[in-house]
Amino acid sequence: MFGKIVRHITKMLEPVQKQSHLIEVLERLCLAVENLTEDLRPELKKTATLERKKQEAKEIRSAAEQAVRGRKLKNSAISSDHKTKTL
Repeated sequence: MFGKIVRHITKMLEPVQKQSHLIEVLERLCLAVENLTEDLRPELKKTATLERKKQEAKEIRSAAEQAVRGRKLKNSAISSDHKTKTL
């Protein structure tokens, strides 16, 4: 889409003889870029949201792993303490 616009504007710029025509072409280019940015905005938001969700999932997974590790250590310490008392 953007490539077609650029090619079209390039063709229009080749025979440009009047400054007003050049200004019109530049205004169209600015408008095209603004429209492109608006078109991409939802995708950029989706990408940022997806990255944030991935990071949150990674943090939750890491916290869960640490909690399980801590629980295993605590259980093994209680278990070894219990064994020493019974012996």
